[in-house]
Amino acid sequence: MTIEIDESQRQMILLALAHLAIERPGWKVALADTALVMDDGTMFHTFYQLRHDVVRDSLPETPTPETLNAALAKFDKHEDIPV
Repeated sequence: MTIEIDESQRQMILLALAHLAIERPGWKVALADTALVMDDGTMFHTFYQLRHDVVRDSLPETPTPETLNAALAKFDKHEDIPV
């Protein structure tokens, strides 16, 4: 199957895959492999690293599933996001 998408749609899909890889770490390899179909890996990994750094910096020293979910929810609501 072939799907035609424009550049902005491709970037949006890569961004969504990167965000999902943060929220579901066990899926990261599969999502990165999927991203390779649309990208050489650079854009996916850049989006992943940007999101990962922001979430990681907001976590306590010993994160739990609850604190990770709280950190992700905080940024999904656009609270306290550095500009």
